[in-house]
Amino acid sequence: MVKLKNIGLIAASFVTGILTSKKLHENDIPEPQLNPLFFVGTWNYRANDSNRIHTVEIRPNFDLLIDGHAIKSKVENWDKYTITFLDRYGYHIRIRANDQRPVSIYDETDNETYPILLGNYKVTK
Repeated sequence: MVKLKNIGLIAASFVTGILTSKKLHENDIPEPQLNPLFFVGTWNYRANDSNRIHTVEIRPNFDLLIDGHAIKSKVENWDKYTITFLDRYGYHIRIRANDQRPVSIYDETDNETYPILLGNYKVTK
């Protein structure tokens, strides 16, 4: 009877160890690599005040152009869904994305967020 009890305890400890070990290793799996080149491309948005369509381009070297004019800026930060540029005047231009593509542009100078026009973008990687 004592032997059977010891075997049961050993088996339970073994199973608990396996389950705990598997759970710990699930947390060790790295997240997929984030690639800032996801944001490289050309997109259009419509200005709310003038109803004019503007073009934003991010080049592979992260040069930022608006309506074909280079904007002196640098990438301040980025993650899977957002890239933020800081222009030479200290204003932010933020592009947000979903899993497929960039979806909106925030311009701090106007304090406006503009949806990217669907079908009016091209990836220029």
